[in-house]
Amino acid sequence: MLNFISLVGAFVVVSALMPRVYNLSVRHCLADQPCHRKVHERPMPFVGAALWLGVSLMLFALPLDRSVALGLTLGGTIAFAVGLADDWVKSRGGDLAAAPKLVGQLFAALVLYWAGVQVEFLSNPFSGGLVYLSPTMSLVVTVVWVVAVTNIINFMDGLDGLACGIVNIAALTMAFIAYFMGQPATMLVSLALVGATLAFLRYNFNPAKAFMGDGGAYFLGFVLAAVSVEGAFKSATLVGLLVPILVLGLPIGDTVYNIFRRLQNGKPVHVADRGHTHHRLLQAGLSQKQTVLVMYLISICFSLTALVVMFASRW
Repeated sequence: MLNFISLVGAFVVVSALMPRVYNLSVRHCLADQPCHRKVHERPMPFVGAALWLGVSLMLFALPLDRSVALGLTLGGTIAFAVGLADDWVKSRGGDLAAAPKLVGQLFAALVLYWAGVQVEFLSNPFSGGLVYLSPTMSLVVTVVWVVAVTNIINFMDGLDGLACGIVNIAALTMAFIAYFMGQPATMLVSLALVGATLAFLRYNFNPAKAFMGDGGAYFLGFVLAAVSVEGAFKSATLVGLLVPILVLGLPIGDTVYNIFRRLQNGKPVHVADRGHTHHRLLQAGLSQKQTVLVMYLISICFSLTALVVMFASRW
């Protein structure tokens, strides 16, 4: 019953918030402006606040550990605020520098760590044993993972519905994993993400009426990273190491490729361009909708592979 409440509740709350946040964004001219490296041709309101507020309300409504819920909501709010500041600057024709964004993301990850959401050990795929991390290494691994996932979800937000759909697929996969691993709290948070992103896709899928912006993307990436730390990383089997990476295989692979490509070409790693996988599919002749559906299919294949690894490890 709680799983149903988490899923449907997040869907209903975000659906109710969307029109109100949309009107506020239009009134205050908070919108993504078209430019040479973007696909859309008219200003698109940023409405990621609906995702942030909807999921945050559900986290406090659900019977979660209060320290974990506080870490998720407070850290998620910081991540959202950093992205919202960038959205505000972008809507005025500028671009927030990379340094303050990174500092904000690091602070959000530290809040999560202090709340007890930590990577305490890693499974060794070669020996089958566990590698227990010192407090310092636990802090480093947790913060690096959370900041990395926060950013890779944002990097995927280049086409209508792309990042939102990939988060939906990943969160649904995490919910299945949490169910079979006996982690009800992680499952509840995962299902809240599923419900929230389903509601958002009604506005965000091609042709989109609104964008989540960096605020929404940072928030979704942050919560998804936290779910993986509290979920799959807690497994004492091969699942703990491979599954989180496989579930996010598409955005991780795309990000790693683009980092090496930019370094090879002597370009800054953090500066956006049109070299991502979805841009290349568009250049190959696919429409926006076809490109997004292909990316969904690839993401589903990664998630199914993660589930196969999980069941094989259990057997």
